[in-house]
Amino acid sequence: MNQAPNPFNSDRPNPLDPLQQENSEFNQDNGQPRAYHPATKKTLQKLFLILIVIGVVIGGVLSVGVIALMQKAGLNDVPARVNNSK
Repeated sequence: MNQAPNPFNSDRPNPLDPLQQENSEFNQDNGQPRAYHPATKKTLQKLFLILIVIGVVIGGVLSVGVIALMQKAGLNDVPARVNNSK
């Protein structure tokens, strides 16, 4: 008879369980984290710099827009003095 495998069988290691996984992200030789492949590292650095530049550009455009709106609404004018002498 052909039966489906028992999902509750604890004899098999679960590849998604972090407690049962080997230290795959560490080298077995010296316990140090694995280094990225040089091409992957260069790509990630380039992506990081592109995201930083995009963030600075968007922030600059938004700040100029906010300042323009504040000037148009008169929010950065000096308020008039009120003389309260009784």
